[in-house]
Amino acid sequence: MLAYEGPIADSSYSRQKAKELAKKFIPGELCSVCGDVASGIHYSVAACNGCKTFFRRVVLENRTYSCKNNGDCIIDKSMRCSCRHCRYKKCIIAGMDRAELSMERRRKRKKMNGVEDDEPKYETEDPLINLLLHKEAWYQKLLHSSAMTIHNSLREALDMSQIAFNDKTNRYESRMDPKYPTNFSYWRAKILTVLVEWAKSFEVFSHLLPEDQKRLFIHTAFSNLVLAEAFHTPEKYTDRIVFPDGLCGFRNVAQSVSSDGVSNKTFGLTPTVVAVINDVLVPVRRMRLTKVEYVLLQAIIFFDPDCLSLTNHGSQLIAAKRKRLLNSLQKWLYESIKDNIEASTRFAEIMLRICNVQKVAAFKRETLCTIETFELMQPHPFTMEISKSYPDHSYF
Repeated sequence: MLAYEGPIADSSYSRQKAKELAKKFIPGELCSVCGDVASGIHYSVAACNGCKTFFRRVVLENRTYSCKNNGDCIIDKSMRCSCRHCRYKKCIIAGMDRAELSMERRRKRKKMNGVEDDEPKYETEDPLINLLLHKEAWYQKLLHSSAMTIHNSLREALDMSQIAFNDKTNRYESRMDPKYPTNFSYWRAKILTVLVEWAKSFEVFSHLLPEDQKRLFIHTAFSNLVLAEAFHTPEKYTDRIVFPDGLCGFRNVAQSVSSDGVSNKTFGLTPTVVAVINDVLVPVRRMRLTKVEYVLLQAIIFFDPDCLSLTNHGSQLIAAKRKRLLNSLQKWLYESIKDNIEASTRFAEIMLRICNVQKVAAFKRETLCTIETFELMQPHPFTMEISKSYPDHSYF
């Protein structure tokens, strides 16, 4: 069963967006799920009353279904009731959004209690972008938190029912001691740990088979690692990578500077730092990548249906998620830039970053494996597990 993505999902939808979707509905349009005549726009897609009611019931009653076949049952007007697992899966692929249902319930609850609508405001009118911005805020919080410990293994991390991004306590409020000694190995492992929690917080990720979760994360982890290293370096720097505690990796000198100002000579990983700076950081600075563009690019890189080891079931879900992300990016650019040609050029420029990010990620993985083989340094075991597992699950 899909997991709830967090409180931001409730608040991110605007009534205006729902009205705009309703205006686009064409009478006689077919249901996106079963092909019957749609009665309107329900949960962001054209749907018949039957599929609308089915989706609502599954979500509200938190139901879980299994397929007796291979998860690829035909769902059409005559067969839509034959397999509830595949019908719900098709609802998700078609774009039906649980967040809209959650918002609807919250509005009704407030109305019954006589409470005014005081939902917090976010930067955009796109609920998906708002959700990603919320996750980015949580990412920063967890990265700086002293309570966010590094995972021991990927399987253990994925099997944990607790998701740090959905924490409702103050557990992660405490920040790291600035005098706590760190190094590149520590920050690579911690960034990867937070990225695991970030991945687990997505609804569609929770609907993947356990092996597909592992394959997808291994396939994309290092790409998002190098992108995060570059984007989160303070804007004034183009000659170094800066980590949250001040640890720096420079382009032109084979040294790192720790948070206490002490220089430590490092050699084995210097080329990877240079690659991140030259091929990721500098282009990102040159194009002035915004936070909205970054969070969308990060998610687009992660939800990659070209991960060859994914099952057909997983590939379909991931492809549908990436399509929604690409649509959000295009819409955001067209609305914020206005000029269609300029917006299309910007979209292409952002997408072209992916190739360089993947190239640098591959170089970093290979370098880490070489370093461990020849015992030049001791990378963190969690980092090495992901790095060494890559050839078993991917191809780039």
